[in-house]
This record gives sequence, structure tokens and C-alpha cells, in this order.
Amino acid sequence: MIRQIHAFLAAGTDTAGTVNVIDRISDGMFSASEKLITFIFRFGVPITLIILLTVAAIKGVRALRRWQISRLRYERYFSDTGIFEGDHAELYEKITNPTPFPLLMVDIEAYVYGELALQGYTGLHSGDMQYFISRFNLPPKKTVVRRRRITAKKRGVYELGTASVTVGGEPVYFESHAKLYVYPRFVSVKPQTLPKNALSGDTQSARRLLTDPFSISGIRDMAPGDPFNSINFKATARTGGQRIKVNERDFCSGRIFMIFLNLGQPPEPIPGERFEQLMEAALSYSASLVRSALKTGYRVGFAANCGGEGVSPICFLPSSRQDTLKEILEEMAAARLFDCDISFSALLSKLLPSVKDADVFIMTPALLPEYGAAIKQYKKKNNSVTVMQTGR
Repeated sequence: MIRQIHAFLAAGTDTAGTVNVIDRISDGMFSASEKLITFIFRFGVPITLIILLTVAAIKGVRALRRWQISRLRYERYFSDTGIFEGDHAELYEKITNPTPFPLLMVDIEAYVYGELALQGYTGLHSGDMQYFISRFNLPPKKTVVRRRRITAKKRGVYELGTASVTVGGEPVYFESHAKLYVYPRFVSVKPQTLPKNALSGDTQSARRLLTDPFSISGIRDMAPGDPFNSINFKATARTGGQRIKVNERDFCSGRIFMIFLNLGQPPEPIPGERFEQLMEAALSYSASLVRSALKTGYRVGFAANCGGEGVSPICFLPSSRQDTLKEILEEMAAARLFDCDISFSALLSKLLPSVKDADVFIMTPALLPEYGAAIKQYKKKNNSVTVMQTGR
């Protein structure tokens, strides 16, 4: 057609040739248009329909996926409410697909504190947090449970918040709270710091011998030396006979053991990192003393001049209930070392009316004169007082 146009221009004023060339151009354009229209009707309409159907299908799948994800039930929980520093626990993820359709490649994105080290974790750290993705392929109307082993590297209280799934570039959040107490590490204690032993005749006994036959404080596994009449047959039957359970009875004549812990800086401040190490060691030692005293039948109390989970300062009056150790350990896990809003001498004075005929154990970085005055007041109330300096 271009050659025909060039021929037309070369022909000059040849009218007949001009008309002939124009007719040919017109015929060629009509033929091309006819072929184009034929092609569109033969192939264009089906292709257009396919494209439209594909777009609609993609949108439908995305809408269905978003609806399914909005119906998901996701939760996290730990195998224990509390563990000791250095111990292991399991972090469980439980996800349920309640819809009648399968749901593939669901990526749950979440953060876990770096102090709770995930076994085999090789992902990215964001500050003190571990970022990880759990991928699930969920059958219809099924629940999948996955577990991850964690190691508690540092004392504290750790709460997990929300997790999310990204759909179409937008996150969908799940409230999945989980809480774990990491208690201070247990350590060996010096014999001279243990509660003063009771006398049985002329011989010292490490355990209170008189128990109350009518008061049961709990149930435990049978140990060598337990009498036959202490067996709890109902509790034993619930174990299928695998473990023999016995009743743990309260003691009739146990004394009181009261621990005071000073977590404040002395007049000559200790450098921050060293101070934190000393106070963590003091908390570990206090936890070990509490456990030892409860095992030997004492009513045990604990007080520290810092904040915890409850009211500040931390204050537990002497008790021998079954959950005493757990409650004290939880407050120790939550203890805030640099949040002492009461002086140690004020703490000693506050609890003086409540402590009598007790073994009092005081742990402090420095022994100030005002502490000595309070100690004299405790001794006047028939308390034996042992002092240990934690700053050495």
C-alpha cells in the first residue's frame, strides 16, 4: 500500500491513475479492517472473557481466603506457668480452621522475647525480640497443634501479645496472649543461713516432727519413710496406679522463717552491671532459702523493698499454704531491681509488729546503723536474726 502511495505521488496530475490508486488503497484498508474484525470476534471475545474470569477467580479466591483467615482460631500457651532460670519449657501454637475448605500456606508472624531462646532459631532479631514465621497447611474443620522448645535465659515475667497473618498486603491480627514466669535460679545454701533446727530431746532435727493429723496442706508422691496411713488412695487411683500419692500434712509446732531482701543501692553505689549481678544472686539465694524452709515445715514469709507484680513493696507474711512457694517465686520473677520506692529501714519497721518468735534472715548490700537499730527491735521480740551482706 505504501508503494501505491509513492506511485500516486510520482504520477503527478494523472487523474485516472489517481482514482485507481485510491480505489486500491480503499480496498486494502477495507480488507484489513474486515480481517481485524473477524479476528476480534473469533479470538478477542474469548480471550477477554478468559481474562475477566481469571481476574474474578483471583478476587474470589482472595476474598475466600480472607474470610477463612478471619474465622481462624489461634492461641499460644506455655507448658508451664513458671520455670526456673536455665530450664526448658514448651511454647504451643494451636490453630483451628472451622471452615469446610482447606487453607494452605498460612504464615503466622510473631515475636518472642530474646530471653526465651527458641530451639534452633536462626531468624532475625529485632532488638531484644525474635521474629519468626510458622507456616500451617490446614485441612477443613481441623485443629493443628505445634510446639517449640524454649530455654529461659533470664529471670523475669514474659507476656506474648498478638500474632498476625498478611493477606493481600494487609495484616490480620490474632489476640494470642501467653504468660511465663521465669523464677530465680535455685542455688545451694550455706548451712549457717538455714532456719535454726528444732530440738527433739537432746538431738537436733532438720524437720519439724509434730504434724497435724487433721490438716492436709497438699498431695505429693510417696517418698521413702512415709507411713502407710498417709497414702491417698483416691489420688493414687487417678494415676492408674503408676504413682503412689500421700497426704502432705501441716505442722503443729513449726516456727516462722522471715526473709528480708534489700534491693536498693548502698550509700556508695555499686556499678550498674555488677549491682544487677549481685541482686540476681541474692534473689536466687532467697528463693532457695524459701524452698528449704518450707520443706522443713516452717511458715515462711518474704519481703523486699522493690516493686513486683502486686503492691509495692513486695511483702508476704509468713505462711505454709500449698501455693506459698509459687506465689513468692512469682513475685521474685517480677521484682524490679531499680524500682525501690521505700527504704530498707522503713520496710523493717513496717513489718516489725507482724514478726515474732521467728528466724529472721536479712540480706543487704551494706549494713547501715539504722538497720542495726531495727535488728535490736526484732531480737527483743524473741526473733533470732542472721545478716548476710550481698555486696561482697
